[in-house]
Amino acid sequence: MLSVSLNLPGKHRIRQAFDQAATTYDEAADVQREVCDRLASYFEQVGPGFEPGAILDAGCGTGYGVHWLEQRWPCAELSLVDFAPGMLLASQTRSPQARRVCADIEALPFADGRFDLYWSSLAWQWNDPGRCLAEARRILTSEGMLAVTTLGTGNFPELRHAFAEIDDYSHVLAIPDPERLLAGCQIGSWQVRLWQRHPVRRYYPDLRALLHRVKAVGAREVEQRRPAPFSRAAWQAITDRYERLREAGGLPLTYDVVWLVADRRGERVKRD
Repeated sequence: MLSVSLNLPGKHRIRQAFDQAATTYDEAADVQREVCDRLASYFEQVGPGFEPGAILDAGCGTGYGVHWLEQRWPCAELSLVDFAPGMLLASQTRSPQARRVCADIEALPFADGRFDLYWSSLAWQWNDPGRCLAEARRILTSEGMLAVTTLGTGNFPELRHAFAEIDDYSHVLAIPDPERLLAGCQIGSWQVRLWQRHPVRRYYPDLRALLHRVKAVGAREVEQRRPAPFSRAAWQAITDRYERLREAGGLPLTYDVVWLVADRRGERVKRD
């Protein structure tokens, strides 16, 4: 199992943030949709003949990925898991018939070998990736496949820059090096079919609009690491530092995105 020392916010805070964001998520989640769409495209390239009988969408959010999964495999049994009840409720509009379970993806309430496809887009960064990988391996069949997107250590560099000289608190989620995830796959005898890491960038007219978009998708970790609110002078200093990064399109915000598709063939080869 991949072992990583993390400084993640408490699960209760993450759950609360995503519950509160359930009604605003879809309007703001253009990056999340792009990342999920790319995962679907990559999966089509590496597993065109794959036909799963049972699919798990782990950390499903409002269920954006469900539409593609149901279109691609209309006869498959689909289960959705999220630990934010508000997100599960919001997902009902996209797939009323899918099974829904409110649970932590680090400890899934399913039997070993229950699923043929483990699908998860932009959920692992809020968790210990080693535990997520171990759970994915446990609940997949011996012919099962893994399709995941997560974030890397280069996420939100502009926000890091803007807050860097204000105080000693960490205002951006501390994410483990995704190369450790790749190493964990190799140690666990997964066969990595695809590994891609690319930045996805968006531009905003001002800092207020940028932070509003970040919070609207549940990533409310910019201000909540600090016990007291910023003064007006501190916010002005943060704004001024960010303004120095302005480009023609506006203020940039960069996501460091990782796409991973793997299967358990490596285990079979090793046994043989």
